[in-house]
Amino acid sequence: MLDFHLEDGYKKDKRVVGCYMRGLIVRYVCQVGIEIDDDELARFVEHVDKDNNGIITFEEWRNFLLLYPHEATLENIYRYWERVCLVDIGEQAVVPDGISKHVHAANYLIAGGVAGAISRTATAPLDRLKVVLQVQTTRASIGPAVRSIWNDGGLLSFFRGNGLNVMKVAPESAIKFYAYEMLKNVIARTKGEEQGDIGASGRLVAGGLAGAVAQTAIYPMDLVKTRLQTHVCEGGKVPNLGKLSKDILIQEGPRAFYRGLIPSLLGIIPYAGIDLAAYETLKDMSRIYILHDSEPGALVQLGCGTISGALGATCVYPLQVVRTRMQAQHTNTDAAYKGMSDVFRRTFQHEGLRGFYKGLFPNLLKVVPAASITYLVYESMKKNLDLD
Repeated sequence: MLDFHLEDGYKKDKRVVGCYMRGLIVRYVCQVGIEIDDDELARFVEHVDKDNNGIITFEEWRNFLLLYPHEATLENIYRYWERVCLVDIGEQAVVPDGISKHVHAANYLIAGGVAGAISRTATAPLDRLKVVLQVQTTRASIGPAVRSIWNDGGLLSFFRGNGLNVMKVAPESAIKFYAYEMLKNVIARTKGEEQGDIGASGRLVAGGLAGAVAQTAIYPMDLVKTRLQTHVCEGGKVPNLGKLSKDILIQEGPRAFYRGLIPSLLGIIPYAGIDLAAYETLKDMSRIYILHDSEPGALVQLGCGTISGALGATCVYPLQVVRTRMQAQHTNTDAAYKGMSDVFRRTFQHEGLRGFYKGLFPNLLKVVPAASITYLVYESMKKNLDLD
């Protein structure tokens, strides 16, 4: 017999307890502001129901709670289950599976946008240094590059282009989020399901394509940002953003705003795949060898995400260098690159393999502070917006 009381005269029977707990889950998550449909409930029950009989018995519920690392409230349990279905689609942008059904989805986007803006501002000097090193075709060193940036306009010069970088956070996140949800539905329909689980591979494809859509939409802003960061100022005068954009349009044509888009898009799927695989491997290793089969907490997950992000970024970094060089170079010059293959050929011919990794060190230096600041600000914004 089970040692607790049930409402409305329910008998102390394991099957009745399982059905009662299932109804309790639905009622409670609705009270805390979470919309859960039958498919999500079925997946949650499947996650807890180890013998797959459709019923959560007391023993299964108790075993699930014993392995849960935080305060065992139903809200925390659902948040934890939702968080294990994350898909990384690049640029530290994470889309939780099923978050669009949450009643506070817009506030989550706001929290993510603010966190991304603050994170990018804090690491803007490293981003400017990375871009300056990437476009140098001669021997590149960090010390001379830092002095060059300082001489170009002092401390503010390190933050040049950051305004555009911050401005594109919100639209990029929103486009990525809604494209991801739409693509999930398309993939589900191709499998003959209305709203079924599309699986890890489906989420990876949907995430990669959503990242490609978002990046294509905001790419002109990214190109103008690169031009701002690599522009050599005369007398410390920063070029006017409107004039710079107009000059590109008139002198090089509208297609110039999309130079380097192909190598940028080519890096999305491998980055996401490497990042996701490394993250899951590191998390499993930490669970087995460090935490002794306990579930990793927030700090361990942050550490795994930082390392996996750095590994993914390093693997696709040559594509970033090619993209930046195509963005920075004016198309109406004799020395202009003829295309992506021309950048690869000339870089390897004149600089060797090391040429494809210029600026990698400051890029990796961004990973830890960017991930940490994004996480801390995101959690703080969630509290301020009553999302906890």
